[in-house]
Amino acid sequence: MQHNRSLFISIALCLSIMMAGCGAPATASNLVKILPDVCEVRVGEQTPLALDGVIPPNATIQWEASDGSIVSTPPGLNAIFIAPSTPTVVTISVLITSGTPSVDVPITRQCSVLPAEGMTAQAAPISSAGVGGLPQVLPVNVPNVIISEVMAYPCGSVDFKKWNEYVELYNPGDQPMDVRGLWLYDGGVSGTPDQIVAWADRQPRVSPGANTIVNTTVIPPHGFAVVLSPIYAQGELPNHMPYSFPPNTIILTIAASDSLGDDYFNIIGDGDSRDPVVLYAGSASVVDVVISTYGSPTSSTYVTEIRDDRLDNIPLDLHACGSAERVTPTGPDVFDNWHEVPGGSPGDAPY
Repeated sequence: MQHNRSLFISIALCLSIMMAGCGAPATASNLVKILPDVCEVRVGEQTPLALDGVIPPNATIQWEASDGSIVSTPPGLNAIFIAPSTPTVVTISVLITSGTPSVDVPITRQCSVLPAEGMTAQAAPISSAGVGGLPQVLPVNVPNVIISEVMAYPCGSVDFKKWNEYVELYNPGDQPMDVRGLWLYDGGVSGTPDQIVAWADRQPRVSPGANTIVNTTVIPPHGFAVVLSPIYAQGELPNHMPYSFPPNTIILTIAASDSLGDDYFNIIGDGDSRDPVVLYAGSASVVDVVISTYGSPTSSTYVTEIRDDRLDNIPLDLHACGSAERVTPTGPDVFDNWHEVPGGSPGDAPY
């Protein structure tokens, strides 16, 4: 197996006599991480893991896995992950407890559990639109859809942006995909993730546009859905309202709140404050599986810890009234696979 080779890790142990300030509790800023950087293992097999970074002296280290099993011996700097018997994405968590009072620092990494050699692709659908552009194995019960466009710099002032923003989803497969209950998060400084529901769940008496479909969350094969603010139809001209949707576009909205993303700034797409967008399965606070991203954010089990890695040029720095559209639908979340669309094109793309 490819990961059975020895893994040589340099662990920087923090000794107060060698490093000033080393007695401080570990935090995310200490850059402690789980190695290897890309964790992949086939079903039923095992792979070594290790911590890399500054570990407080006398710390207690506890390893956990959301599926399969994990074995570690004191002091806990290394572990062996044993993959489950079915393809999935497993979250590896390390809890470092140190100090008086105790300080708990969760560190996470996702491991892709790949199908066994010879297993059919249908048993483990592959999304190449995962975190940081890396291929990601999705459990069979998680919809394989992608974020295909983000209206991240809507026309108008802050007061009007809440009407004009949208996130477009695309189903690249040959089977219908139900996205009800999935979550969108934009990594803003305030607000909570938005859970996807049908447009009619929030606005049963208001039409978002002619010939649109509002009473379902099922995206047909090779079809589009557009997630809008529930107050989209209240927008006022001349602030780029309304959009023109192709016939039979699925219109979705969010279960709570009146704006997508951050509760004040919404989905930001210009300047230094631009935020990534994450489509995931889980809860308002915990990410079970990342399904698709825009902006190549770093991943985390905890929603509030999702951040833009700031190592590339995405999210795009858009012009006013411009959206970011994915170039190749199943291509990675990288700079060259996004381009700007003046005015946006909700419900439509050259796929």
